Amino acid sequence: VNWDETYVPFPYWPPSIHFGKMLSGQSILSKFPLTEHQRIVLERVKDNPFYRDALYLDRLAQVVKTTLGNKTVAIINVHLEAFDKPTRGHQFTYVLSLFKKLASKYPTILLGDFNSPARDKKAVVQRVFNMPSIGNAVFTAKNPINTFDTKKPFERIDYIFYTKNSIEYIDGKVLTQFGEASDHLPIEMRFRLK
Repeated sequence: VNWDETYVPFPYWPPSIHFGKMLSGQSILSKFPLTEHQRIVLERVKDNPFYRDALYLDRLAQVVKTTLGNKTVAIINVHLEAFDKPTRGHQFTYVLSLFKKLASKYPTILLGDFNSPARDKKAVVQRVFNMPSIGNAVFTAKNPINTFDTKKPFERIDYIFYTKNSIEYIDGKVLTQFGEASDHLPIEMRFRLK
């Protein structure tokens, strides 16, 4: 659980559509047993006013390991800051260093909601796009298939990154058949371990 509030007065008007009680979380679902689960709360926005900080949705990195065949695979699921670019930059730097540390030992997948637009040349996610050792599923720079918003997708902010030296990308797609189960479209990646 990363958002447990008694009452969330949003959207602000009219009060009849306030979120009210909010219990929300982030999870990893797997048909393979998961081990060594870590829930890492990422840096908060430092200059949030008290009324926003009181209702802040904690941004997380979940780290798990699983065994595929006879190999341990590390998986990092993230949800980075949506509104404050400096905080998102700090969170991204931390997550990227965590990815590199795990990638030195295991095939590693880093995925989730990065809240970092693919077409924004100043976005923090650009740091990964040209790293030759890191793959990016269902992605081309010329046509980054949009994942946000599900009503009318206009931006790519969700990604699956993986270690190219230990994971072979087979194929993948942005899934559109689920309607508005979320405000983001899920990404699917098929792969095999090298």
